[in-house]
Amino acid sequence: MKWAEDPEHLTPNPGYRRVRSINRGLLETWFREISLVDLDTLPNEGGILFTSWHPGGLIDPMLMMAALPGKLTFAAKHTLFKTPLLGSILKVTGAQPVHRAQDTEGDGETNRSQKNTNLIEGLGNAVGNGGRVAIFPEGVSHLEPHPVRLRTGAARILLHAIRKARDEGLPDPHIVPLGLHYSDQHRFRERVSLQVNNPLPIPPLPGEKDCPEPTVEEIENFKEEANERAWCRTITDLLGLEIKRCNQAQETWEDRELVWRARRMVHIHRATEANVPIGPLPFDKALLGSRRVRAAWQYQSIHDSERTAKLEEEFREHHYAMEKLGLRSWEINNRQKRISKRALFKNLVYWIWSISWMLGVVSWGAIIGSIPPYMSIRVLLNRIVDDSNKAGLGSMKLLYSVALYPAYWLLISVPIGWLISAPNSPIQDLKLPSIILPLLANFPWPLMVLLVLLWWPISARLHLRLYARATRSWRALRLGFRLRSGSVDWDGLLNTHAMLAKELAIIGEGLVLPGDPDWVDPKPGVDDWEVVKMRTSS
Repeated sequence: MKWAEDPEHLTPNPGYRRVRSINRGLLETWFREISLVDLDTLPNEGGILFTSWHPGGLIDPMLMMAALPGKLTFAAKHTLFKTPLLGSILKVTGAQPVHRAQDTEGDGETNRSQKNTNLIEGLGNAVGNGGRVAIFPEGVSHLEPHPVRLRTGAARILLHAIRKARDEGLPDPHIVPLGLHYSDQHRFRERVSLQVNNPLPIPPLPGEKDCPEPTVEEIENFKEEANERAWCRTITDLLGLEIKRCNQAQETWEDRELVWRARRMVHIHRATEANVPIGPLPFDKALLGSRRVRAAWQYQSIHDSERTAKLEEEFREHHYAMEKLGLRSWEINNRQKRISKRALFKNLVYWIWSISWMLGVVSWGAIIGSIPPYMSIRVLLNRIVDDSNKAGLGSMKLLYSVALYPAYWLLISVPIGWLISAPNSPIQDLKLPSIILPLLANFPWPLMVLLVLLWWPISARLHLRLYARATRSWRALRLGFRLRSGSVDWDGLLNTHAMLAKELAIIGEGLVLPGDPDWVDPKPGVDDWEVVKMRTSS
């Protein structure tokens, strides 16, 4: 993975670089694919306030820190600074504490408000002086398929930063929305993409000509601060719309999954028509495909609602049928291959081969090296993570795993290595029925400790690959036998799939969609479907 270079004027300190280096290694392990889009479009002058939605807990700032060039200053809830290990990392990286109302029971409202005012001024000074700050305007991590209500903190920081920059004669700072897209942020070896969007346009500041006008309610409630409140409200509303657009928000997770399945069907339909190999797209290309499907669908829902309603009903029914069978779009055209004796024999061999290794040294190594720390982390997190913070569960698992797993491996490797190879080990006097143990006994026991220490993560990785192979083979066997039995109406399923794929492919025909050469990205605050237009015939 090639990461972006730091600008010369924003080179981080050694502590930040060390944490970021470890962070990048963790993310390259946690995700199987990381794509970074349009980093080269970041403004060259002026500070930057990065903003995004917050669906991934600690993984969100980890990704931003790893991907975005230069030193970032993060704002994090102040309770995280009291968490062992995490608190130390936050301090080393220069993060600043946010005092939320739900986290400060017993602390006076005036005291909390003053602390956050100081924080906004401090972050605003950093951005105004040309630095880079990253915050999550929602204020909480969540599991919703769309951004939740934004607070005005980002707008207040930006306002202070602009005033600071102008007082110092520096370039105006920018506020840049980011798209964070996960195939599943809480599962191991999934995919992620970070996408940079255009900076928001900045309206005239409070008191300037054509600045946002306060409402009557704002004038009554905030008096002389009404103009600033109106300006912050305008920026916050604009930012909220832009974050929804660039993160492809949907009302439900089911709707997001349907868009992705529709995108896959369109991709496979067109690849089949063009007689080209069918394979998974890079994640950033897949995101563009889902963006095109979303824009075309929402446009047609307004302009041809009867057609899209009928198609959606049929698509949902087909989606549930495919889910019940465990079928993917790219698997539906190869029935003869799946029911052939060769395919069934191959899957049976793969399954037996995987299970036989899993019942041996690989899985025993994985069980001994992984189950105890895994269960310990699970019990610990069940005690310290309440129901309101389930969105951060995956990232907390990752964080505590980094600390606990190596310590546990080292703790058990020393006695096991000594038992296997030390001359005075009681195992040396036993006549165990084994070929490998006598060979290992010839190794110096300190070397054996090192080999055992390396074996725990290797065995865990091998076990995951063997388990995945065994699961795929067993699933293919079951499906193959069902298809041979005739209990599945394959022809009906295939015809429905082909008809829906064709309908979904042509629903965007004649439209100018994201990614087309003549597509123009919408202005901030405008969703993609609102600027979709019919292609004029030449």
